[in-house]
Amino acid sequence: MPGWAENRWSDLLATLIATDPTPMGRVLGLRVDDVRREVAVAAAARKSDRLDLLLTRAGAAVAAVEVKVLSDLGVDQLTRYQAAFPNLEAYFVLHLASLPVNVQDTDPWRSLAWEDALAAYAASDHLWVNATARAWLNQLGELVPPVDADTVWNDVPDKPADFELALRARVSWLTAQMHAWSTLPHDSAQSSGGGNWAVRMWHETTSPGHFVTAEMQEGMTAYEWRYDPTRPYRERVRGPVVLVGLREDGPDTSEGFDWPLLHRMFVQHILDDTGQPADGRSWRTTSARPSDSVDKQNWLEMVESGAPRWLGQGWGMKVARSTRSSLFGARFEIPATATLGMIDTELRKTQVLLRAMASTP
Repeated sequence: MPGWAENRWSDLLATLIATDPTPMGRVLGLRVDDVRREVAVAAAARKSDRLDLLLTRAGAAVAAVEVKVLSDLGVDQLTRYQAAFPNLEAYFVLHLASLPVNVQDTDPWRSLAWEDALAAYAASDHLWVNATARAWLNQLGELVPPVDADTVWNDVPDKPADFELALRARVSWLTAQMHAWSTLPHDSAQSSGGGNWAVRMWHETTSPGHFVTAEMQEGMTAYEWRYDPTRPYRERVRGPVVLVGLREDGPDTSEGFDWPLLHRMFVQHILDDTGQPADGRSWRTTSARPSDSVDKQNWLEMVESGAPRWLGQGWGMKVARSTRSSLFGARFEIPATATLGMIDTELRKTQVLLRAMASTP
């Protein structure tokens, strides 16, 4: 089954569960005896809002499973599903181990890998279930392009879907490395514009509600992302860009963003006496130019106090209204020809920088 046929994956898994519910119950740590497929979410704003799998025991719902293969979660999707199916014993998001879905802030939803679920079914006593699960497991390795420390960032295919998957596989690999070495909160997430994926890490600061943050993603613009048969993606990929700055979480406005703290962080840890970068990174020095009038006024006051005009890149009022988060800082570039091992090394150095910046009074 192709990775994009998510409904077919859900259908076949539901058939395995209905035929032999014991392996799924064992993986989830629950007793289940049946499954309902494509369960409509009551009072959903969209008719397509349906829970993939609802596991039952003696006719009563006990667990919700949302199935993902190559796609990501929608905005507030899990919140809606939990509200529609409250008080279950467990909630799971099923995903490929090589393409994890971020469930860090979605309690009580937990992560479940396809590999673990199918391995359980490959041990089933039911001959058809056993054979199907083993064949399915053998296919998983062909879905996501393999990457390692020697993979070059811009060594990507030219078909749009394959290109996006290749970049996501790179971000997933980098995130997996961070699980091993990072002592800071971190995750990966899809950008608001879609397609692109970002690796993120952050640290609390001395300013309430503010976090010094680094977000790394491919530097192509949304316009450049479009397929162009005359220019292969590997020739257009710009390379990873890391936004380092200050993030405020909570308010649906960026009016109270701590611009003076952002300025002090860069003065103490990145800029030299002339206001130029002194840390050897390739910082983008084009003017920030915030679009919102409030953000622009606050940015201008920071610039008038001595900050470089390129400090203040990111997003503010418009994004804060929908996500209750704003982030301003500056971006540095990593060459498109860098290997994942080289990028991982840079992220490790960036963690050290974030720790230092977080202590800025």
